[in-house]
Amino acid sequence: MDILTIERVWEDTDFFEIEVIAQADIIRASIRSYTTDESINALASRLAEFPKYPNDRYIWINGEKGEGATPFVSLEFWCEDKSGHIITEIYMEIDDGASFDKHNCCFFIRTEIGLLNSFGKSLALLNERGLGTKISLNNN
Repeated sequence: MDILTIERVWEDTDFFEIEVIAQADIIRASIRSYTTDESINALASRLAEFPKYPNDRYIWINGEKGEGATPFVSLEFWCEDKSGHIITEIYMEIDDGASFDKHNCCFFIRTEIGLLNSFGKSLALLNERGLGTKISLNNN
């Protein structure tokens, strides 16, 4: 089953750490990365109304690719068809002690417009202080 979860796992005054877990039929990957309220707000507002037109695409980038930074994660969303199916391409650097250039993964998960819009509206909860808030796409 295609699942995406984002959980608030650590916090400071100006930023916080999220754990992103993505799962498709043949892969499950997770990453912890630092982010900000502004970054989550941008993702939330865009997904709450995605797509605005049939060829709409949106990419959310969290961090910087490569060494010397927190692990990078990106989520790219687009319409698969006119029936409301959405594809999300997940890209994560894998923080296992090796080079991020060589240790990363990229794969698709699928969802539907209504589920993605609900996920987007729920993302704002991640900006509330306190640990353990988890938002899920395609997982009841």
